[in-house]
Amino acid sequence: MITIFHGTARPNSNSRKIADFYSELLGSKNIAHQFFTLENVEADTFNKTFHNEKSAQQLMIEEQILAPTSKYIFIVPEYNGSFPGMFKGFIDSCNVKNCFHNKKASLTGVAEGRAGNLRGIEHLTNIFNHMKMNVLHFKIPISQVHLMLDENGKLSNPEIVRLIDMQIDLLLDF
Repeated sequence: MITIFHGTARPNSNSRKIADFYSELLGSKNIAHQFFTLENVEADTFNKTFHNEKSAQQLMIEEQILAPTSKYIFIVPEYNGSFPGMFKGFIDSCNVKNCFHNKKASLTGVAEGRAGNLRGIEHLTNIFNHMKMNVLHFKIPISQVHLMLDENGKLSNPEIVRLIDMQIDLLLDF
């Protein structure tokens, strides 16, 4: 199972619009996938670790969404030069072995700045390697994302669309 993992709880974010595009593209290719966003995760989950009792929601997410996933597509917005702390807190709250070990991941950074969260996705690559995840070499930093979206919030840049399509093909063969 492929899971698109949207890495922020911020509603109506540009990274969500990119994640939605990935879902639409996978659907148009008839590729089975599921969509997960931190938008619907209970706020107290982000501050828990493996020492704390998990909520029913957290257990459901781990058992029904993350554990069955074999490949992830992570859409990661830039927060202060890296990725959201809530994203790291969520990962830390999970059973890393069951949810992430020996699984494959592709990374796409999203930022309004000029680097496309390159620093954040490289930071995340190191963390994922430590967690025994295999990260696809082809990462996409989407810079100035607000300029890549049309008036309806849809991805309209043909070069980014081409890169995403290529990344999906590489992930399928990964």
